[in-house]
Amino acid sequence: MSSANPEDEFTLCEQRKRILDDDGHMLVVGGPGSGKTTIALLKARRRVLEQLSAGQKVLFVSFSNSAIRRIMESAGGILTDEIADRVDIKTYHSFAWEILTSHGYLTSSRRRLKIIPAQDAAVRAAGLSKDDWRAEQDRLYVEEGLVTYDQFAPRAAELLQRSAAARACFCAAYPLILVDEFQDTDEEQWALVQALSEQSEIIGLGDAEQRIFEWRPGVSETRLEEFGNAFECERFDFANENNRSPATGIAGFARSLLSPGSELDFPDEIVRQRFRPGRLAVQLHLAVRKAFKEAKERSGKDRPKIAMAARSKRLVRQVSDALSVKASANGRVLKALPHDVFIDQHQILLASRVIANIMSNASGVPRNEQLAEALDRVADMLRSAANKTNIVASDRLRNWAGKCREGKAPKTKCVSALATVMAQIDEEGLTGSPTQDWIATRRLLAKADASELKKVADLARYLRLLRRGSVIEQALIGLWVAQGNYQGAEAALEQAILQDQLVDSQRESATISVMNMHQLKGREYDAVVLVEDQYNNFMAQDKAPPHADTRRLLQVSLTRAREFVVVVSNAGDDTFDQLLS
Repeated sequence: MSSANPEDEFTLCEQRKRILDDDGHMLVVGGPGSGKTTIALLKARRRVLEQLSAGQKVLFVSFSNSAIRRIMESAGGILTDEIADRVDIKTYHSFAWEILTSHGYLTSSRRRLKIIPAQDAAVRAAGLSKDDWRAEQDRLYVEEGLVTYDQFAPRAAELLQRSAAARACFCAAYPLILVDEFQDTDEEQWALVQALSEQSEIIGLGDAEQRIFEWRPGVSETRLEEFGNAFECERFDFANENNRSPATGIAGFARSLLSPGSELDFPDEIVRQRFRPGRLAVQLHLAVRKAFKEAKERSGKDRPKIAMAARSKRLVRQVSDALSVKASANGRVLKALPHDVFIDQHQILLASRVIANIMSNASGVPRNEQLAEALDRVADMLRSAANKTNIVASDRLRNWAGKCREGKAPKTKCVSALATVMAQIDEEGLTGSPTQDWIATRRLLAKADASELKKVADLARYLRLLRRGSVIEQALIGLWVAQGNYQGAEAALEQAILQDQLVDSQRESATISVMNMHQLKGREYDAVVLVEDQYNNFMAQDKAPPHADTRRLLQVSLTRAREFVVVVSNAGDDTFDQLLS
């Protein structure tokens, strides 16, 4: 900002001035790009400069690390470094964990709590009913001091509700709390906010039309109204203002989708591309190149950010696979495109644990113990799928692991193939280059004569944590330099996973990011490519017209783009045809 006071750089209407000048609880609503985050950051700046005492900070809470990064990017133009040091921007998870690490001993028998990573929670929960799993999580927390991510908010809320001293401590530290995307809070998160509201001012930011997480337990369609009623506060409505892509027709078209029966023409900033059967992979290459070219010309950026999103996990993986290999179009070879991919991580992380275990035990461990440990890891990977077939297969592998520990390795195809993989690693040796050794181990599993091992290799391809310069690669290099092997690789991977989940999940380093449409929430890109096929379209569970859930999901997805959108669909009737007919 060129001005000493960043408020001078914005056009502040009367209600924005009142938000800055007044005290007390407030509810600020508005559509995508309407300026809710901007006014919240200006409010935080005012409070830091005018009312905070020594040691106090403003807290800004949101759902995802992607939303946190968007807020921090916005903050760079509003908050000086000195002021930013007094504004904590956190996810619900990280803030709840802060409460539990400092005061969790009040509600658990253990002084120090430990996190059960999400993938391990999935393994523990497999085969249990919801009530049984809830009871088991309670037992783990109280008796063993182990806490799942699902328990973060309810346990933190319970703690603040029961302990006046803990509540006073956090309210004194954070006299002003800004809550982003408030329409998506569940009952436990809402309870946490209510506990803090007794002594801290709460400003809720939200938009009912961006409510796309109603499938999550405890999310209410009336949450914004509940906020206003509970706190008896004033509501500030920014309506349909749009500052994200004001020069484009994207926001207007997206907002009009929410009104069934509207006559809608696609603006120039949204193009539709159709593919014939068997041509999806080629069309994806062409679509992302079109999006990049348009975004570059319209934004003036050399490396505009592109998101590609589909509604189903299956299609997300298919998109990633298509971009990972070359394609041919009109006699021209289209190179593979580096990208980040965000898909269901449980089985991917557990498959990666298998590889880390094999690399870790490549020397110095008796073969039967190597086999037993690796089989246990494969069993975890299968069990996390939580269906009967995989649970039965998981139990079978655990039984084989037990026999290996007894020195009676069974002559099954899976055990024999795993032993062959380990023998090949012993014969060929490891190089000390973590990425090279990881890929070599994965390829051996892919060639193994056992479906369980092939599945490990297939899933591990999607691991984002092992790339040049990453935390896990540096840790593996350190192990090799210190001891000439990868003993401890599994522990290093676990630490990197935990850090990624709690602190910096879903960081994007590539120009192209591939994800499901719900993951677009809270992000912004120069261009967005939305993908559907005849088997996996954009339609939500709202089968009957007017398809309100589908319309909201598409509205949110479209408005993640600043400059341009490409919609890729099969050559038959697509979702937009159904919505606009």
